[in-house]
Amino acid sequence: MNNIQTHLSRRAFVKGGLATAFAAPYIARGRNALGRTTMALIGAGTQGRYLLHQFLGQDVVVTAVCDCDRARRENRTKVVNDYYAQNPQLGVPKDVCRAVADYREILADKSIDMVCIATPDHWHAYLAVEAMKAGKDVYCEKPLTHNVNEAKVIMAVAKKTGRLLQTGAMQRSGMEFRVACEIVRNGFIGDVKRVDAVFGGPSRPPSGFYNPANAARECAPNPDVDFDMWCGPAPLVKYSDRLAPRGVHRHFPAWREHDYFGMGGVGDFGAHNLDIAQWGLGMDESGPVKVVKSNLPPSADPRDGGRRQSDARLVFGNGAEIRHVPHRKMDYVDVFYGTEGAVAVDRGHFAVWLGKNIQQLPVEELKRFNTGDLPGAQKIAMWNPRQRKFSDRSLLDAVNKAVKHFNLKKAPIKLYKSLNHPADLVNCVKTRQQPNSRAEVGARASILCNLLQLSYVHDVGFDWNPLAARNNLTVRE
Repeated sequence: MNNIQTHLSRRAFVKGGLATAFAAPYIARGRNALGRTTMALIGAGTQGRYLLHQFLGQDVVVTAVCDCDRARRENRTKVVNDYYAQNPQLGVPKDVCRAVADYREILADKSIDMVCIATPDHWHAYLAVEAMKAGKDVYCEKPLTHNVNEAKVIMAVAKKTGRLLQTGAMQRSGMEFRVACEIVRNGFIGDVKRVDAVFGGPSRPPSGFYNPANAARECAPNPDVDFDMWCGPAPLVKYSDRLAPRGVHRHFPAWREHDYFGMGGVGDFGAHNLDIAQWGLGMDESGPVKVVKSNLPPSADPRDGGRRQSDARLVFGNGAEIRHVPHRKMDYVDVFYGTEGAVAVDRGHFAVWLGKNIQQLPVEELKRFNTGDLPGAQKIAMWNPRQRKFSDRSLLDAVNKAVKHFNLKKAPIKLYKSLNHPADLVNCVKTRQQPNSRAEVGARASILCNLLQLSYVHDVGFDWNPLAARNNLTVRE
């Protein structure tokens, strides 16, 4: 039985994108018997498991786990019910959570206040839109969308319905990233015209995704998964356990490398690190005006389809640009170059230098950032756990040194502060304030990924109108 085609054909989805998103008014959220915020998890793979544990620690009750794989949804449902049984002080019935195979059952349940979407990327936008229309607030993993049109629709639907959406860009809730961006936004390193963002290359063409030598094993029937539902709005391909692994697993599947389902490294960590670059540049409600194609040689790996793997650039209207730098060049994922200094940051990494010549360093000198050995520059603070002998005592020590040096507590620009990304949304559901990575922020960051993906796939550069991402969308009542 073709579950997904009963409500939305693949051809209609691909041709029309989410054009049907406004075909019906959104549903007002109902009351639930528990008297507390309730949540359902949609997508119970590796990332879903991580987020489930994050939400179990918040003031929210998980009442359903949905996945098209029976083994995973039943396993995660048992985890939830065991948690409540082992913590009777929470006052939650031990069998409160149920396993659900079809997401539509979740959306129709008015007792569910919010959903956490941790499916493969090609499902993100459709589920987020349908959840908001159904009156639910949303936590959706990054990248928020698989193409630009989806980003436009999500922004419009969030505005129309008034529902809250938190994109899983959890680096925004990291102390080191927020302080790094506050230093940049307050002008302490001068005028920033270049940001290096580090992440992997684009996805791969859909040309026989599995390893032919292991085809019999990888493509053996899997009775636990409704693979037609798994493919959903994407073209239907042959089952492979590299796409939808069998049973409960602890790795990140290879669907991210496949054009139909992800954007490779560009959509994976690109969604994180481009988001931070845009935050530091103060472009959360805008975007680039030009995409400059990479001039590096095409990949020699036949699986990459001849696509270049890095060095494309996003150019903004003020002249600033974000450059895509490949992995392993340096120990930081975002480096902001200003006329008076530089700031570098990663998860658990943080460094600030002052000096006028830093932005002139050629690409081959990037590894100097790993030790802080920058000619003519003054090191203000640094924590690099891979280079401890050059670093301050801890990440907190380095961040506090920078805060004190620049007197950030009295700086005019203060960025959104949250210490836990899921907790931020749970709190906002109660206060109705917008969360850290609200719908437009997540959509704008996703658009950066989408534009780079287009550049690599088609080997082109092009102009872009960031205003078009918000305007020129016909809303049907």
